[in-house]
Amino acid sequence: MNNTIFLKRFSYLLLSFALLVSFVSCEEVESEPDASEIAIDDIRGTWVVDMVYNGDAAGTNTIVIYNTGANDTNAMWIDDLEHSWGLKAKVPLNYEALTFSGADLDELYYGVTVTISEGVIVKDGATTPSGDVVDSISFKAEFSDIPGEIWEYSGYKSTAKIADLP
Repeated sequence: MNNTIFLKRFSYLLLSFALLVSFVSCEEVESEPDASEIAIDDIRGTWVVDMVYNGDAAGTNTIVIYNTGANDTNAMWIDDLEHSWGLKAKVPLNYEALTFSGADLDELYYGVTVTISEGVIVKDGATTPSGDVVDSISFKAEFSDIPGEIWEYSGYKSTAKIADLP
């Protein structure tokens, strides 16, 4: 009977050791590249924009720009986090010229399409309310569910300072 108890305890000890070794031997894998590996790192982030809808002021809010899964310089995501009409689209990008545009792009919040035109980012093209010189952005968006009606976005890259937020 003592042998049975000894063998049982030994097998539990051996199993515990095997589990411990399997956890320790796993390699840690980064799921996100570091900033130096992100293709559009200098333009991605939060932007504070004034919105004009069909010629009338429609408020100030934020949009975000981030890289695509391919992590290249040929496209970027524009996302207003549903702060206005609802704009989340993957937009073709000319990274060297800092321009972007595209027709009939899939808008992912409402399942319509959007045409982005006259998109441009200007390095050091804006001064924030707190006085910092930052990049500026502007573009127009026309949604398929309201054809002929144009949303205009223009603003600056957020500094995250309270005085600079909408």
